[in-house]
Amino acid sequence: MDKTASLKRLLDPKKIAVIGASNSKEKVGGIIFRRLLDSRRRLFPVNPKETAIEGHKVFPDIQSLPKDIDLAIITISAGAAVKSVELCIEKKIPNYIIVAGGFGEVGTEGRKLEQQLKNLAKDNSINILGPNSLGIFLPDENIDTIFVEHGDKALDRNGKVACIVQSGSVGVEALGYASNTGYGMRAFVGLGNKCDLDEIDFLHYFAKDEKTNCLGFYLENIEKGRQFLAAAKKVTRDKPVVVLKAGRTHTAVSAVSSHTGKLAGSDNVISGALKQFGIQRVYDDEEFCDATKVLSMLSEAPGNRVAVLTAAGGYGVMCTDFIEKKDVRAKLVMAKLSDNTKKQIKDTTFPFASCENPVDITASADDRMFSQSLDALIADNGVDIVICIAFFAPPGITENLIDIIAGKTKTSNKPVIVFTKYGPFTDNSIKNLYYAGVVGYPSVGRAVRAARFLVERTKIKQRLDQEA
Repeated sequence: MDKTASLKRLLDPKKIAVIGASNSKEKVGGIIFRRLLDSRRRLFPVNPKETAIEGHKVFPDIQSLPKDIDLAIITISAGAAVKSVELCIEKKIPNYIIVAGGFGEVGTEGRKLEQQLKNLAKDNSINILGPNSLGIFLPDENIDTIFVEHGDKALDRNGKVACIVQSGSVGVEALGYASNTGYGMRAFVGLGNKCDLDEIDFLHYFAKDEKTNCLGFYLENIEKGRQFLAAAKKVTRDKPVVVLKAGRTHTAVSAVSSHTGKLAGSDNVISGALKQFGIQRVYDDEEFCDATKVLSMLSEAPGNRVAVLTAAGGYGVMCTDFIEKKDVRAKLVMAKLSDNTKKQIKDTTFPFASCENPVDITASADDRMFSQSLDALIADNGVDIVICIAFFAPPGITENLIDIIAGKTKTSNKPVIVFTKYGPFTDNSIKNLYYAGVVGYPSVGRAVRAARFLVERTKIKQRLDQEA
């Protein structure tokens, strides 16, 4: 059943009850309640031991709540959480986030409690996220139920990536680190133990969400594999779907079982299936962030021919090695530049500049030379992607180069990806590039890998269009 309509009240609630809200800034209920104060939503804290929290009247029990609550966030222990859901159902609350652990991941008693939640969801047509979930975070809306530190202040408020993760810690740490160099997230959803809502429900929801243009999943098990694949194939015609599937080795599969209380399937089968259905697989949290970043910011590549522009020859050689290295993801080749392109670059730079690909305009270059050389590469019909190795250490290169590159990426029909390093200022330079609308990475390998993600995405689109 497609729950898209009912999930609107979970992800965009107008009235939120926090069961177990607290005046204590150390307790989970206190942290979550305070995080929601900026959400511009009406909040209804519930705690029999409190009378007021941050100026909000506290309800002594669930029975005292009004009947038109959209979402209940339950921050109390496992056994009490089940009883709270039963009481909330009497108040006709349709959506629940259950933060507590102590369910299917801890053994027989926990599995019984989790089964009770599953039955409650099924019998009463409610939505339960979790248990053992960090909940949701929508930066645009200031809706944030994540009680651990997660770099929320650094994330771009206008992001377009929906991140649906089974392990909350993997998601928040990866995204928090990615935000150091600029990352735009539309939404974070912590699935937890998936007693009710799962990856398929949120796949459907964000496929239709106008603010989302890329979906990323971190999953340890995919229980409804065929359903997920079929649904994702439909979505990926319009929006890239990226999956980080953990549990690749026998030992890791055992760890998945311990972490989630559920078994994971054969990795080879999963990998083949994801590829067949047009889903882009990544293998660690860095790849997850890098892939979703580039796929949300740039459209597909017209081909796989890459031109490299650099003011540091050694990095140009290194970049060429990465490009020509065999890779299962997508093949890249070094573009053959036209004589006209080489002449333009030579005329605008120095007689001693190397105008073959990789193009090395040397450390004596200035902003104007970099700009005109980039123009020539973008205009070359034999070039599909440009990797710009932009350094700010040469005396003729200034911070204006960021705006120069940004201006060209806005009008270019070819992707431009930047690799830069600037000592201790590297992260800040890449973040400035990001906010100017440019995709940047702090290593040659990651910049080239981003180009592969784009080429892989293009091939997926072409194949699915042919099959349609």
